[in-house]
Amino acid sequence: MEPVVVRDVVLGDGVPKICVPIVAHTASELEEALGAVNPEDCELVEFRADFYFEDDIPALKKIRERMGDRPLIYTIRTIEEGGEIEISEEDYEARILAASPYIDMADIQLERLHMKLENGTVLDSRIIPKLHERGVKVICSWHDYTKTPDAGDLIRKMTQMQEEGCDIPKIAVMARDRADVAELIFASLEMLDTYADRPFITMSMGTLGKITRAAGSFTGSCITFGMAGKGSAPGQIPASQLRQMLKILS
Repeated sequence: MEPVVVRDVVLGDGVPKICVPIVAHTASELEEALGAVNPEDCELVEFRADFYFEDDIPALKKIRERMGDRPLIYTIRTIEEGGEIEISEEDYEARILAASPYIDMADIQLERLHMKLENGTVLDSRIIPKLHERGVKVICSWHDYTKTPDAGDLIRKMTQMQEEGCDIPKIAVMARDRADVAELIFASLEMLDTYADRPFITMSMGTLGKITRAAGSFTGSCITFGMAGKGSAPGQIPASQLRQMLKILS
C-alpha cells in the first residue's frame, strides 16, 4: 500500500489522522465553528458545504486562513446521501469544481460516478479526473445510515472505489448491535490484508460504533472524524478526547 500525502500529512502510515468537520449555516456560525477548533487536535479539516447557506468561496478562504496548512476536505452531501441539500448533477459538479482552487481533497459519493437518468441512461461522471487535473485528491465514499451490510458487500464497494481511480475509499455504516461493529471491523481487516492498494477509511456510526473511530491503528483506517462543536455524523467523539484515545491505542 502506498501512502497518500496531502500537503505535509501522510495518510496510510502511522497513527490515523484526525479530521474535524466544520458545520455551519452562515458566516457568523462559521466563525463560531472555527473558534471551537483547537488546531492541535486535528491534522485535517472538512467543510460540509451542504450545511452552508452562503457563498462557499469566502468560507473556504476563511477556513484556510484560520487552519493554515492543514489539508481541507470539501464535501457536499445531499439529503438522499444523508446530508442537508437537494442539488442537480450539473450544479453539484460546478460547485465542487469552483471550490477546487481552495481545497486539497473532495469527498464524492460512489453513486455519483454512475448516475442513472430517468430514461435509464447511465451517466458516467468524469469528476474524478477533472479534480485530479486540478490537483485535488478524491475520497470516494459510501454510506448506509440504517444498517451494516455484510463484509463481502463492504469490501466490494471499496475495491470498486479503487477501480474507479479515487485516492481513498471510505465506508461509513450504522451499527445496530455489536455484531454490526464486528462486521465492519472484519471487512476493514480483510481489506487491509488482501485487497487494499491505497489507504482507506472505515467507521461504524452510532453509539456502538464509537470504538471504530479510535481503532484505526488496528483496522487500517487512515482518517477518523472528531467533532469540535457540532458533529456531522452519529457517534462522533470530541477531537480532543479522540486524540487521547489514539495515543493510548496506537
